[in-house]
Parts: sequence; C-alpha cells; structure tokens
Amino acid sequence: MSKPDKTSRHGERRRFSPSMLRRGMNLYPPFLGMGLRVKEFSDDWTVCRVELKLTRFNRNQQGTAFGGSIGAMSDAFHALLLMHQLGTDYHVWDKAAEIEYVSPGIGTVYGRFEVSPEMAEAIRAEAAGGDKVLPWFETELTRADGTVVARVRRQLYVRKKKSVTERERADFTG
Repeated sequence: MSKPDKTSRHGERRRFSPSMLRRGMNLYPPFLGMGLRVKEFSDDWTVCRVELKLTRFNRNQQGTAFGGSIGAMSDAFHALLLMHQLGTDYHVWDKAAEIEYVSPGIGTVYGRFEVSPEMAEAIRAEAAGGDKVLPWFETELTRADGTVVARVRRQLYVRKKKSVTERERADFTG
C-alpha cells in the first residue's frame, strides 16, 4: 500500500501529517494532565475524534468530569481541520464558544469534529476578497452509550492573508 501524498488538496507541502499531529498533541502536557486523547485526524483533514477519560486529575467533587475539561475538549479542533484544508494562505483562529452542559461527564466522553470539503470551499470562496468570515461549527460530546454530555458551538475567524506586495503597499502608504 502506498503512503499518502505529503501535499494538501491545494498542492502545498503539509507541515505535519495527520498521524504526526495526533501523536504530538497526545504528548502536549495540558492534554496529558486533562486525560484528553486525540484518537484520529482523517487523512483528508475532514474529521477529528477525541476522547476524555475520567481521571483523578479531571474529576470534580461530584465525581464527574470538570466542565472546563469538557469545554477544552473542543478547543482548536475545528480550526485545525479548516486550517489544513484551506492551506497556508489563510488565518484561522478560534473566536468564540458556547457550551450547553446536558448531562454529567461520567466515564469517557467522546467528541467528533468535522469540517466537510464543501464547507471549507464555501469559506474559501467567501474569504477570497480578503474579508473576514465567521463560521459556526456545532458538535455534541457524548458518553459511550450515546448520551449527550454537552453541545458545543465554536465560531472561527477566517481571513485570507495579504500577499507580501499588499503588505508592503500598506506599510508604504501608511
């Protein structure tokens, strides 16, 4: 079986393969301490799966997962997926989040984050003129039995980067 191509869908060289990014994030000290594991980044950067195992470090006084750990489970994953689909010509940042806690985080909590190629292309088209784009993404975090623990909405900030000549012109004209 051949290895996946090391370029993005738009012909740019990737900084990290999905498996390299997954392994690196799983060694990130805040994720280690929180009990968060990145299980998968799909090869086409459309899906990321994570899980939060209940440990003594992320358990609250009621014996369930801290709300902050549940919220942190969703931080940056939509941005990372979109960033890798759009390529290096775009700024992609988390801008806002809304979390509705539905039931206690008992046992392991699972999250699946997705940015479809169609959504990425729509955002690319909207940002083509240099305007900022503020898309929202929604995810349900669940227990193994499918019980919803939290509903998360994340807003991203996306803008096409100015070219070097545009920046020089802006610096020159003041």
